[in-house]
Amino acid sequence: MSVTSSGSEIERKALEAWQAERLRDTVAHVVGNSPYWARRFADAGIDPSSVTTPADLYRCPTLTKRDYIDVLAESPGDYGGLLCEPLADVMANGANFYRTTGTSGLQGRFVNTDEGSAVYGAQGAELLRSAGAVAGDTALLAFPLGLWAAGWGLYYGAKQAKIVVVAAGSPTDTAGRVQLLQDYRPAVVAVTPSYALTLGGALVEAHVDPTTLGVKGLLLGGETFSRSRRDRIEELWGVPGGTRNFFGISEGGPLFAVECAAQDGLHLFERDTIHQFWKPDSTEPAAPGELAEHVFTSIAHRTMATWFNFRTRDGAVYSDEPCPCGNPSRRMWIKERLDDMVKIRGINIFASAVEQILSGVPGASLQFRLVVERENEHDTVTVEVEMDPAADSAGLEAAAAAALRTAIGTRLDVRAVAPGTLPTTELKARRWLDKRPKD
Repeated sequence: MSVTSSGSEIERKALEAWQAERLRDTVAHVVGNSPYWARRFADAGIDPSSVTTPADLYRCPTLTKRDYIDVLAESPGDYGGLLCEPLADVMANGANFYRTTGTSGLQGRFVNTDEGSAVYGAQGAELLRSAGAVAGDTALLAFPLGLWAAGWGLYYGAKQAKIVVVAAGSPTDTAGRVQLLQDYRPAVVAVTPSYALTLGGALVEAHVDPTTLGVKGLLLGGETFSRSRRDRIEELWGVPGGTRNFFGISEGGPLFAVECAAQDGLHLFERDTIHQFWKPDSTEPAAPGELAEHVFTSIAHRTMATWFNFRTRDGAVYSDEPCPCGNPSRRMWIKERLDDMVKIRGINIFASAVEQILSGVPGASLQFRLVVERENEHDTVTVEVEMDPAADSAGLEAAAAAALRTAIGTRLDVRAVAPGTLPTTELKARRWLDKRPKD
């Protein structure tokens, strides 16, 4: 454990003791009540009572999204055997349904109780406060209050923190949100980074100065983003230092972490969740600063155990070094989706790296897409990038291709397209378009 403050070390040990106590109860609960986990532990030959500390989770069975989708298809009535109490009892105690956003094409569905919803309500309240909201303020949520869990986490959080909600998800469109911003003057706006640019641009086009709206900060979640994109958002909205990245996943119920004012890593919520960092595609712990897969186990939820030893496929690094803000929690930095990588000619290509490179190319916007195709048994990647109206397409393509080759080490074709050509979304940006034949 690399902490330099003896006080922080004491706090860390106290936290780990708390987690161990809650973990023992959690393991007994899921194995004793979930048919899926009972079978997985039995197949692995693991005695649940032997799992007494977070370190023991490395030898326990894990769950991936693919695993969950498969068992859900086999046994939809009991949610793949992951329910820890009969569905009728869950329904009788006030159930909430939600789904994943489905960006991979495979939607998971989930059920939680009012008690469980209160857990991520507390998390949502922490997010809103981190962006500057206080009791009596208004928050505009551009996330849909439909079947997407993050929107409800922020909604319940606002209620707990006595913050007024402007529900501005679908079917409200961009023009409608511009009007809502003027009518209600929210202190905090919750959006994806991609849509923060779209909505901020719409304000400018409507001749509305964002700095006159009273926005203190923006909560940005749902996708990774670069420093250059953050700078552009803060400049566009007139909130220098006012963006806060947050992180969560539907299987976790659903919020995990948020930045502080230092904007230097996501502070993990550790009183309700055990966060671990595993070497990718292994069961070994990764060291601080080493690229790892984020794996989590909730010690607060009780109903539907997708949150036990779940492998997120989010590539991240972590640190236990104290943060200048004084928060002793572990921090992590999401680097990329481990399954949002394509290997071309032996080179790993990450969308976030391409974004950072394009941000330094004159005339290139931050709207781009990577198109993967197969020609004569060879895979190729073409970077489609929207260009500024005054830019020269040929010059932009040449400059971007040269910058990409220098940084990545392989040639990528670049195609400049007119502004507004690429698909836009209010949720996660789709960076990869894979046109290769499906084997």
